[in-house]
Amino acid sequence: MQSVKNHILSLMLFALLCLAAGAFALESIDCIDYSGKPDVRCKYYRISETRGAILYVVPPEADLVKKNAIKGASFFIYAPQEKDYGRDTLTLELSEDSSVVHNMEPVKADEDSGLVKLRVGSRYKLYNLMLGTAEDESATDPIVSLVYNFYVPYLKYIVKGKEVTDASKLQYEVGDTMYVDVEAIVPIGPAKGRVDSTLTKTFYFKAFGESENLEFLSDGGVNLKLSDNTIRLNIENGKGRFLVVASKAITDGSTFSMNAFPDSLRNNEFILSDPFPGEYQFVNPDMPTLDNAAIYDTDGDGIGDSIATWFGGKTDSMDVKDFFYSWPSDKSFEKYSGDVKQDGDVYGLPDVKVEIQGDDAKGVVKAFVCSVGNRCDTLTTVLADSIGAAIQTATLVKGNDGTDTLIVRFNKDMDSSWTSGRGLKLNGESIDVDAISKKGTQWVFTVESGVVSVGDMLKIETICSSKECPDGILTAADGVPTNKNNQEVPVQNAGRIYVDNDKNGFYDRDGDGRMDSTSLGFETPITEEDLKKMDITFYWLDNDGELVAIKPNVADLEISEGGTLLGFALDPEEYDIKKLLTGIDKSYSKDGKTEYGYASITNKVSVEGKESEEEMMYGMNDYMAPVISSTFLYPESFQMMEPDKFKISFSEAMDKKGVDLSDDCLAFYVDGAWVHYSLRSSEWSEDGRELMLYMEAGEDLASRMNPADSVRFDNFTSGLVDKSGNKVSELAPTVMVEGDPRVIMKTNSFADLNKAEELSDRVKPFTIEHVKDAKEASDQSSLGVLMDIGYSTIMGKDDKGLAVPNMEDIGLHWELYVYTNIGNYVGGASGSIACDDPFFDGNCLENPDKLYVRWNMRADNGRKVGAGIYLAKFRVKVYGAKDDFKVERIFRWGISSKRAK
Repeated sequence: MQSVKNHILSLMLFALLCLAAGAFALESIDCIDYSGKPDVRCKYYRISETRGAILYVVPPEADLVKKNAIKGASFFIYAPQEKDYGRDTLTLELSEDSSVVHNMEPVKADEDSGLVKLRVGSRYKLYNLMLGTAEDESATDPIVSLVYNFYVPYLKYIVKGKEVTDASKLQYEVGDTMYVDVEAIVPIGPAKGRVDSTLTKTFYFKAFGESENLEFLSDGGVNLKLSDNTIRLNIENGKGRFLVVASKAITDGSTFSMNAFPDSLRNNEFILSDPFPGEYQFVNPDMPTLDNAAIYDTDGDGIGDSIATWFGGKTDSMDVKDFFYSWPSDKSFEKYSGDVKQDGDVYGLPDVKVEIQGDDAKGVVKAFVCSVGNRCDTLTTVLADSIGAAIQTATLVKGNDGTDTLIVRFNKDMDSSWTSGRGLKLNGESIDVDAISKKGTQWVFTVESGVVSVGDMLKIETICSSKECPDGILTAADGVPTNKNNQEVPVQNAGRIYVDNDKNGFYDRDGDGRMDSTSLGFETPITEEDLKKMDITFYWLDNDGELVAIKPNVADLEISEGGTLLGFALDPEEYDIKKLLTGIDKSYSKDGKTEYGYASITNKVSVEGKESEEEMMYGMNDYMAPVISSTFLYPESFQMMEPDKFKISFSEAMDKKGVDLSDDCLAFYVDGAWVHYSLRSSEWSEDGRELMLYMEAGEDLASRMNPADSVRFDNFTSGLVDKSGNKVSELAPTVMVEGDPRVIMKTNSFADLNKAEELSDRVKPFTIEHVKDAKEASDQSSLGVLMDIGYSTIMGKDDKGLAVPNMEDIGLHWELYVYTNIGNYVGGASGSIACDDPFFDGNCLENPDKLYVRWNMRADNGRKVGAGIYLAKFRVKVYGAKDDFKVERIFRWGISSKRAK
């Protein structure tokens, strides 16, 4: 589509504009919580109102007015919150065809006016809805032009000229009239707290409890109840007035609400629903009143068992016929059938039968009362909760870190400000506990290990000094004091299996550097039945460095004779266990961040009689011996006094401080025999994973260790050790030495022309031969170069996946050029020899013969050269090394006319 930048005013950066609001750079815009005045882009409207919006663009130098709008311009609608709301909430559509508009939807301005017209509205409360424009579909630099806020007004009730609040108490007699003014108030924006004078709406009344007996009248005294039994009042310009009349006593504390804006998503519900906040009563003047009632727990079990009621008013001739109560729900009533205890105007109902209360406990007491003239009525009051806290159940979960856990369920939500102290009493003695989890009625405490046992008796301590209980007594969240005779309950066992972490470990039984078995320890013996209730998973790394979950079958697990140790032998190939990994260190994972080397046990646990599954994570120990994961030799080829550098990489970090690098730590297989070298000159990497050895300085280069020789551990008691204290194992495999080539070159420098006669039968000016040593080459009394080469090791895999040298990728290429002493070219030759050449019987690493490149004292054209001084340039490139390895030497050769002696 055509973008703003490609409009007829191309190559210009256009500004995007929303009508009347101006254009602003994107920023944080909050139209609700602000200081001073709100942002000029903030617009405030009531829900269910649909407003028009116009978007257009102008050239950068033009005034931001509609007449400058670019006709036919293309841009994107920017409304980032649009995706968070469905069409049942938000209206955002084009005016011309009512098609829905989405965030970052492309639009094109009208060809005549240059405008894009929209409709915006919301059926529910919605704040800070941004609307603007963007130049590209990535919204690189969006411009917010308007911020919509759709509010739900709230109602203010006014009686006798004063606003009714939660603290208001209004007293009337039956037959009196309560005059109520109501105002709809704007909740946000510059008009916050003012009457919503544009609101004209029908409101519906809904009454509760005894208030259902109220009559609602218009200001003129007309009953607002219609034939469909709905009670309606029209609010005009944000205000209304109605009258409330009671034909019988209303004393139960019930109320009514006014409601508007039906909720289309929830039947019979309204978006605006505001109850009358104050407490009102309509009483009979010649009748007593039932002022209060409360339910108590006298036996301390946390469940109500006694109700007290308080009467007021004209009680002289009062005759209470019957009591009815509901608890912990006010939906159904139970008639009290026990003996009523009277003390003046206080009536007690002992031995009531109720259930334990929940979070939303509420109740009501009704009394059928007769008074003067045998006038009778049913009085009602709310039943207040005066039940103190009490423990219902306690479950012990033993720990392994010096602390045990108590899961305690109370009869009601507890005051969460309590943290620690001697808040619980065990077998008659207070104990120190720490509350580590406080979720309503269920709390979790920690206690010193061994203090609590299954079968002990536990209750709430109610006598505790401020020093021992700095947070006071454990009390219910509603503030009802804890009864000193709150019940004690037996401590139960959760049925959890307790793991002994010291016995948890990963092992490498065959010493090949690959984890192949695990163990789990338990504090108490376990059985096959216990295993059936457990789901055990071990976590390690696979060869890709990814986390692998190892889930053994119960049949593959082995319980020790004492029942406290569980073993599992696994097949590393089945789980693709990572090779050459014997430690627990997340840096070995693919991303360097993945944790591994742990176990999880999902166990069926019973708490408070309820079965549940509980997953616990356990740390594991590294009980695997380290192995050599790789080696690399950097051989010296020139100076006998220079050492070879030999790098050893281990399968995990080694304990650099705990290592004793005695000469017998490592053994080397060189020239058919195991030997030891001095290891005194060495250097560890910072992480302890690599060891660089500087070896064989001063030794003849030809007798030194070369690539394809071998190395192994040779001290299993006081040598190398990893950071977990695991010493190297005799089972650790021997490792072939990898490395760069060693190239040693020697030359015969003098020959005579008579030798050329001896070589006359050789057609080629240059030939290459195998010799056993330098003496054999020297005996040939010819000019040439002797090469003693330790080839580099290029490793591949055989058909079993084992690492072996790749003979096809190992070899050398040589070049020899001869010049006169004044630089004239005489002759040259070159060639390549692979490691699997028949010269080496197919393996240069096992049969490392020396090579002698001979010059037959002839030029390239086959003619014999004359006596004199010649310069020979010899190059050799050993291929298969990790880096190109090239050697170039220049030799001076002399040819005399007499036979050399």
